[in-house]
Formats: sequence, structure tokens, C-alpha cells
Amino acid sequence: MSSTRDTLRHVMLGALFTPEVPLGPTRDLLITCHVSATGKGKLHGSPECRTLRSAVSVDQIDVPFGEAVKRLCTSCRWPLPTDSPILPLGAAVSEVDSLTIWLDREAEDEEDLEAERDSALALAAGEYPPHAADSSDEEDDEAGHDEEWERYERARSIRSRRHEHWRRLHSYLTRSNEAVAEYPFLAPWADGLQSRLATVLDEERRAFAALVQPIRLMEAAAVRVLPEPKFSDDPGFAGLGVEAEKTFRRAWYEWSRRAIWSWQRLEDQDFSVYTVVSDTFGRRRKGRPEAHVAFRRLTTDWIHQAREEAGRPVSTAWQLVAVKAPALTRTHHSEPERDPLTLWEAAVIATYQVAFNRQAGTTALLVPHLIAEQLLACASDDMPAQRLTPDGSALPAEVLLEQWDHSAIAPS
Repeated sequence: MSSTRDTLRHVMLGALFTPEVPLGPTRDLLITCHVSATGKGKLHGSPECRTLRSAVSVDQIDVPFGEAVKRLCTSCRWPLPTDSPILPLGAAVSEVDSLTIWLDREAEDEEDLEAERDSALALAAGEYPPHAADSSDEEDDEAGHDEEWERYERARSIRSRRHEHWRRLHSYLTRSNEAVAEYPFLAPWADGLQSRLATVLDEERRAFAALVQPIRLMEAAAVRVLPEPKFSDDPGFAGLGVEAEKTFRRAWYEWSRRAIWSWQRLEDQDFSVYTVVSDTFGRRRKGRPEAHVAFRRLTTDWIHQAREEAGRPVSTAWQLVAVKAPALTRTHHSEPERDPLTLWEAAVIATYQVAFNRQAGTTALLVPHLIAEQLLACASDDMPAQRLTPDGSALPAEVLLEQWDHSAIAPS
């Protein structure tokens, strides 16, 4: 097998490794350094470092990594073979050290907190302003309408930011856990940072959850168990001709799929049905208004059925379910990270969390029956899920979560 030592990577060791970072077996590895002839001062990765320009002469020496780390120049890059054990350790250290950027951030001022409280009030009513009552003053009415739309747009933006920031923090913690699992000797150093980040993470989770309505998550889960509606011709479908049944099936599919995985009101998914009908008509206008009216009646009926299902009494009202949420999926450098969680899954985890295992990155949720069934039915390799009390155990959720072996779960 050919060696990779002919290929080098240049790494800023001094910026990455500080004296408090445990080095494990790499402490005894020799690294080539450059130092002034006096032997004092910083160790450098290159004789061309600008801080060495005033030195009368420069010596090259090999130093054990554990001894060198206290004197490493923070501006230099060290050429390391691509198979050097220092490289993967450095990547792990970077994952843990990245937690620091989210700590000790300034507290939000009262104006920001007031905006969040107002956003929670607005979103409790819906995603968009309710229809305003008739007004005799058209100018005042138009101004008020614009203000309300701006209010709701701001509320949705605040919720999205809270959701994205909470998921980003969770991902940083998850990746740092993976780094420590690979290099257990990093645990004593990482523990303090991870503990502090977990506190910030929980604050973000609570702030996000305050902007989500639990009843909408319940109704979304109810849509999943509704039977697929049977096509029944409606006079309003006349303009669709032979495409009527196909359009009906597509409308149900789009509406139910979006409703199941959303944190919005069921009514806010109506636009997906409107789009399906409009696409079928294309440029044709005859019969289009009647078809839209007919499909609005259909979605109203589907919403009614879902809410009836959500309100149906069940023998097991609440269940304890464990999940392991995935980190954001890294993409190309110029692309945003992708979230494997749906909006519904993220909102459920944030809303119903009763315990969180920081080291394992697992969460215990106390959820209504319908939500538990959807979590379990849709469990996957990305997000394993399991009931925590199948035998009626009365142990605390924290203990049950600690005992949960998510790696042994085989998704159905």
C-alpha cells in the first residue's frame, strides 16, 4: 500500500490546540518546529513566519506535541502528512471548541422580549391576519390592514429564527458528542462547554415552543389516520371533465401531506389544493371558480373530520416516547445545511420535551396518543423513536431515557 506521507496538509495547530485540550496518544508525536537560535519564544511551523524575521538565525527542531502545544505560534501553519493522527483529532477538537461561539451571548432586551410575546399572541390566532370587520374609513382600514400583515410577517420570522437557531445549537452539541465518543479522553475538557451549551439550547427550545400551538400538532397527527376520501362527483367539478377524479386524488395527497408535517393551522394548507386545481385548468377559465368553491367545501370537510378525530377520547391519553433527533445535514460549503426534521417533528420535540440526555443527544417526550402514534409510525434511521414505558415502569423519564438503547432500534 502506498504511503500518504508525500501529501501534506497545512494546519494552524496553535489556533486549534490550547494547553487545556487533552492530547491523548498524540502528545508523544514529534512535530517539526522552527525557533530562533536562542531556543526561546514561540515555536513556528515555517521559518518564513514574520515573527522570526528579526531573529539572527533560525533552528529546526523536533518537539513532542505535548511539549510544543504550550508554545505554538497561533499564526503559523504546520505541514502534516495526511495520515497524521493529529489531523482527525484536530477535527474533533474543532467540533467541541465551536460550542464557544454560542456561549456568553448578550441577553435580549425588553423590546425583543415584547416582540416575542406579541408574536406568540398573533400566531395563536393563525399564520395570517384574520379577516377584518367592515370599516367606514377606507384609508384607516387599509393602514390597519398593512400593520396587521407586518405584525404577522414579523411573528412568522421570529418563530423561524427561533426554530433554526435551536436546531443549529442542537446540531453543534450532537457533533461535539460524536467527537467525544471518538476521542473519550476529550470528555473532561468538553464537559463544561457542553453543559453550558445545553442550558442555552434549552432556553432556545422553550422560546421556540412558546411560538407553536400544540393543538395544531395534534390535528396534524389526526390527518394521518383519516381514511383516504372516496371520490364522489360534484357539479362544481364539471369544468375539470375527465380530470376530475385525478385532480381530487392529487388535491387530497397534497393537502394531507402538507398538513401532516406542518405546525400551521389545517386551513393554512388550502393553498396547496388551490394550486392543484389551478394547474389542472391551466389557461382555461370556464368552470374554474366553481371548481375552487367545490374543493373549498371538500377541504372544510377534511378539516372537520381531522378535528373530530383529534378530539376523540382514547384509552391511553398520553405516552412517554424517546426520540433521537438528527443533526442538520452538512452540504457543500456554499449551501445552507439541510434539516432532516419536518416542521411538525421539530415542533413536537420542542413542545413536549420532559427530559434530555445531553451525552446521548436523546429526548423523552410526553405526548398525546395521536402524536405518539405518528412519531412511532414514522421512526427512521434518521430519527429512531420508541415508547419508554411498554411494561408500565414507573421510573423517572430521565432514568428511562438514560437506559434507552436507540442503536438497537430497527425502524419498521
